[in-house]
Amino acid sequence: MSDLQTSLHEWANRGDAGEAPVADLIAAGVKRRNRRRAGAAGTTALALAAVAGVAFSMTGTTAATAPTAAGGTSTAAAETPAMELAAAATSTAGSSFTFSVKSTLTLADWQIDHVTTVCTGALDPGAETGYVDGGIFGTRVVDGHLYVRKQTLWADRGKGTLADAMLCSDAKAPKGLAADPTTELKNLAKVAKVEKTKDGFTFAGDEVQGTVKVSGGKVTELSYDIDHKKSADYPAYTRETVLKLSNYGAKVPVKKPL
Repeated sequence: MSDLQTSLHEWANRGDAGEAPVADLIAAGVKRRNRRRAGAAGTTALALAAVAGVAFSMTGTTAATAPTAAGGTSTAAAETPAMELAAAATSTAGSSFTFSVKSTLTLADWQIDHVTTVCTGALDPGAETGYVDGGIFGTRVVDGHLYVRKQTLWADRGKGTLADAMLCSDAKAPKGLAADPTTELKNLAKVAKVEKTKDGFTFAGDEVQGTVKVSGGKVTELSYDIDHKKSADYPAYTRETVLKLSNYGAKVPVKKPL
C-alpha cells in the first residue's frame, strides 16, 4: 500500500471524514515516506503483510506447478491433492462470481476483541469490475475505476483494481488484516500441505489451517483460522474467516455511485 493510500485509509477511518483533503493527504504521505526511509532496515516487510503474513502464512512451502493438460500424460505430481486444489482455486479466480464473507478478528494489544465483519459482493476479473458492501464501508470498481464509501459518503479514488478494492474490513480492524477473496484464492493456489476429503480438501500452513469445498472444479466455500504469533508487522492475533462463493460466470452489474 502506497504512502498516499495509507493516508487515505486513515482519513476514511476518521468519524468526521468529509471530502478528502488532497493536499494534506499528499503531504502526510510524503512525511510518512521520509520517516520510513529513515527507519531501521526491515520495515519494508509491512508492505507485504497483506499477502505474506496475513492471509495464509506459507513461509517455507513450495508453490505447486500447473497440472497436466487434459488429454496429456498424467504424472504423480499432477494428481496430488495440492495440485487439484491449485487447479480449482485458479479456475475460480479467473471467473466472475458472487461471494459472502464472515470474518472475526481478535487482537488483544489493539483492544480488538472478537470483532466480526460480514460483507457481500461480486467481481468479474475479466471486466475489472466488482463491489463489496457491508458495515460502514463499501467499495466499487467500475471499468477499472475505484469508488469508496464510508457510511453514506462516496469518494472517487481514480484508477483502481479488484486487488485494491475487494476488502471486507471493519472500522476497528487495520486494512492489512481484512478478508479479501482475490488474495485468499491466490494464496490457496500455493498451498502445499493438502489432504483430500469427501467434498473438498483440508490444508495447513505455518500459522493457518482450514477446509475447502469444491464443486464442478470451482471453490464454493473456504473456511480457515489464522493464529498469528507476534511479529515485526503485527502483534499476536487470531482470525476466523468463512468465504462462500457462487454464481460463477454470471454478469456483475455495477454502476458508478457518483
